[in-house]
Amino acid sequence: MKINALKLPILAMLVLPFLSCEKDDDNGPDNEQELITKVTLTFTGGGQTLPFSAEDKDGDGGNAPVIDNIVLKANTDYSLATTFLHTLHTPVEDLTIEVKNESNDHLVCYAATGAMATPVIQDKDSAGKALGLESTFKTGAAGAGTLKITLKHKADKDNANACGTGETDIEATFNVTVQ
Repeated sequence: MKINALKLPILAMLVLPFLSCEKDDDNGPDNEQELITKVTLTFTGGGQTLPFSAEDKDGDGGNAPVIDNIVLKANTDYSLATTFLHTLHTPVEDLTIEVKNESNDHLVCYAATGAMATPVIQDKDSAGKALGLESTFKTGAAGAGTLKITLKHKADKDNANACGTGETDIEATFNVTVQ
């Protein structure tokens, strides 16, 4: 059987779609969660700026994260700025920007024990509800305690226990010494 030169382009248009590469998965998640490998808490107060971090250098699984011990002055007013990074990505991704841009979908939660005071959230999302990237607190007398930080995704900010809702993007517990 001979193929006419005029029929060749038509035949190509019919056959090429079946020979093309693998089809894209358009049914995948629309807003896949980013991998957060480092949380930095920057305390400013008492004439100092003190950064402390928790970093999971190999991502999920594998080795335990490395978490700095926080040392703060007693009876001192502090502001606290929290940042989130994906350090395994080249270049390093500052996911704090994404948290700010999607503020209605995120909530930074703090839980303190012992001598550590619980930070009071100062920043708001676009709906006027707590976000948690910026907070303030005052330390009391010398002692020890912990500060747990949790970044929640899709938390119900109207719930009395908003930090108990939604999905946890990252969580880290720091040991704190107030001296």
